[in-house]
Amino acid sequence: MTPRKPTLHDVAAGAGVSIAAASFALRGKSGVSAETRDRVTAVARDLGYSVNMPARNLRTARSGAVGLHLPAGTTHLPYYTDFAFGVVEAADRRGLSVILLPHRDDAASGAPASFVDGYVVVDASIEDAGIRALLDSGRPVVSGEHVFGGMGRTSASVAIDHAAALRRLLAHLSERGAQRIAAVLPPDGTAWSRELAETYESWAREHGLDGLSRTVSFVPTAAEIATVVTEIVADPTVDAVVIAPSGSAATALAAAARAGRRVGDDLLVAACVDEPAHALLSPPVTSIDLAARELGAACLELLVEVWDAETLADPVRVAHPRLVVRDSTAGHGGDPGETLHPAT
Repeated sequence: MTPRKPTLHDVAAGAGVSIAAASFALRGKSGVSAETRDRVTAVARDLGYSVNMPARNLRTARSGAVGLHLPAGTTHLPYYTDFAFGVVEAADRRGLSVILLPHRDDAASGAPASFVDGYVVVDASIEDAGIRALLDSGRPVVSGEHVFGGMGRTSASVAIDHAAALRRLLAHLSERGAQRIAAVLPPDGTAWSRELAETYESWAREHGLDGLSRTVSFVPTAAEIATVVTEIVADPTVDAVVIAPSGSAATALAAAARAGRRVGDDLLVAACVDEPAHALLSPPVTSIDLAARELGAACLELLVEVWDAETLADPVRVAHPRLVVRDSTAGHGGDPGETLHPAT
């Protein structure tokens, strides 16, 4: 005989609370104390209780699906695949499904996947017709980073403090002896790229340094990175290079080596987006760990909060990345120690 599945009534009885209180505790809503929420959660876990999502969706007239929008051309980049997996894993824990949305060149065609209950976007811009369609859909939109040009149009956002992270990286390079730090930056058009450019320029001014930056495509080709890095390192006064676009560090190392520069010695190289491959390169590359998977999960959880609360007291959450120091910024044959530094 198939054992009976535990119900919300069972959880409430086991925790000694009302059914309403048990429901509020399991949904993370206000109205119950932290002690009650912990007790209800523990009882639900012990009983093996899980929310009946199909029944809940019927009651709330929801489909139980979330639309995920990634920037064009980024599905092969580790940062965005990690972000996507973070969304999917968090959704799965809540019994939700995720639909990867196609790109639309014409907003007049309407929002893709109109049957979803809300959207998660990342590094989005109002210049993207598809993003405009999502924002005009009437459904909640939660963004990883602010939507560039769309301030106030999303339901909520999880924004990374890139300014503090880049300042920590630049300070690290300076501490390692770098006197002229160049930067390879993405084009203006996302909140991330704007924050990086403004932070780099202001840090250089504050320290009385002659900055040198070059702009490449948001998803640059290997040839584009190689050309720009070769041009930068041909200047012997440049003793450090910061590479912003995801997926570009290996190409930058190769270009510097062909130009006769010794990365980690007479040239320090660091990346603004950490990736698993960075620890395997020669030398391993110092990078800012943006914790993409955690960011994706946080966006999904924030979307659920929007569904439950409709309006949030704090719709913007801030994430603080870490600086992962590796051999590429050792400096004159030194040992970086493979340490982790908070980006503050």
